[in-house]
Amino acid sequence: MTMLTSRDGPTVSVIVPNWNCKPWLAEAMTSLLRQSSPPEEIIVIDDGSTDGSVEWLTDLAARHPHVTLLRNERSGVSAARMKGLAAASGDYIYFMDADDFVSTELFADFRRVKARHSSIELFCFGAKMFFDLPAYQREYQLIHQRHISGLLSGGSDTLMKLMKSQSAHRVVWSSIISRELINRLSIGFLSIQNHEDAPYMFALYMQANQIYLTSQSYYYKRFLLSSLSQSTRDFSWIENYFIARESSETFLKNQGLEIDEELLDDYYQTIMQGCLSQIRKNTMQIPAVWRAPVERLVRKVTQQNPRMKLLWYCPTLFVGLQACRNRLSRYSPKR
Repeated sequence: MTMLTSRDGPTVSVIVPNWNCKPWLAEAMTSLLRQSSPPEEIIVIDDGSTDGSVEWLTDLAARHPHVTLLRNERSGVSAARMKGLAAASGDYIYFMDADDFVSTELFADFRRVKARHSSIELFCFGAKMFFDLPAYQREYQLIHQRHISGLLSGGSDTLMKLMKSQSAHRVVWSSIISRELINRLSIGFLSIQNHEDAPYMFALYMQANQIYLTSQSYYYKRFLLSSLSQSTRDFSWIENYFIARESSETFLKNQGLEIDEELLDDYYQTIMQGCLSQIRKNTMQIPAVWRAPVERLVRKVTQQNPRMKLLWYCPTLFVGLQACRNRLSRYSPKR
């Protein structure tokens, strides 16, 4: 098959925030540099790294003219993404994390689809997760799969359809995004540590003219116990859910759309359940200002989910039953 060059399709800008990811940068950047249909530009925004990342990236950019290194004072991933977006010139934007990598066919396959469906504004795909081990020791597990394939219109009906099939993922690295769609929305990433992708993706799903979904997995997500999303042990994880959800409500209001509580509940359901789990797991103290919102959240989640009701009201029993279940799972039935 003849390699599809950038002249045959839309231009692509890849934006990669980096903060102390030097151990994984080589694998991440190699996956971009070895694309069968390369992106026109790769913009890395260093967010105040202290691990030698800047020196490594400076050398890389000197050897590859389409790699640009920008530097920030430590400001967080959202600010880094927005800085990269301001510098990007591509027709389509792809946000990637610096400790992960992508299939070398990602942009070639995207351009093939775009050649058949010229109006797509979101190209959505799945991922595989792996533990941070040497390549020869890894086992890749399917996560964030798209269980619907093909062309769909954006909007609430499609988003509900995606959620029912567990295909409405809330992470930006699972989609290549039209710059025209981004400009039309005129929203940015929230400056919060967790859930910052969720309201951004919600707006994209709601306003995209056409969405193309594929069951193919192009993204490889590294699982790090030390990552920010895994290490949060204070109330900010729950507070950021309320901030993210309010952002989605504000977006609907600004677009002249009805605040659909059922739609928002379904979209944020996993995070809502995670809030209750985090509070119980880490024995969090709920600040007085957040007690009423948390009580409303508890009522909503426990009414919808018996398992979460048991976790919240009978945590000791829940933990005991989980332990029994885990022990029983070790035994296979006799044949």
